[in-house]
Amino acid sequence: MNRMALGKSSYASRACLLLAAAMVATTGVGADAADQTLKLTVGQQATVELEENPSTGYRWTIDAKAGVNASILRIDDRGFSQDASGKRLLGAPGIHRWSIEATSAGNASVTFIYARSWEATSVRRHQVTIQAVAR
Repeated sequence: MNRMALGKSSYASRACLLLAAAMVATTGVGADAADQTLKLTVGQQATVELEENPSTGYRWTIDAKAGVNASILRIDDRGFSQDASGKRLLGAPGIHRWSIEATSAGNASVTFIYARSWEATSVRRHQVTIQAVAR
């Protein structure tokens, strides 16, 4: 019976690890994460999530000059939130979200920059490449 309990416990532990890994893969990317590629069908949406701490003055914005073929996309800035409860904690980081929808087939890219509005240069960049295919 101990062997059976150990086997169930081991199975449960592995399942929890796999679930945690899947959650990390779908919750977005940190500020130091590599660029990403999204494969969408026309009409499909995806969410880009980037870690942000506006209390430091830094915010993620879209660099319109660096984008390629953005006319095939609909991008909706969903804003910044600290946590699911909606609590505002002074100085706490959170997540900035954008919804990206493919409106036409083709390839496009969107570049996000992490910068202070009063400074000329950004401290981080994150490029999202979108491959949109017809239904």
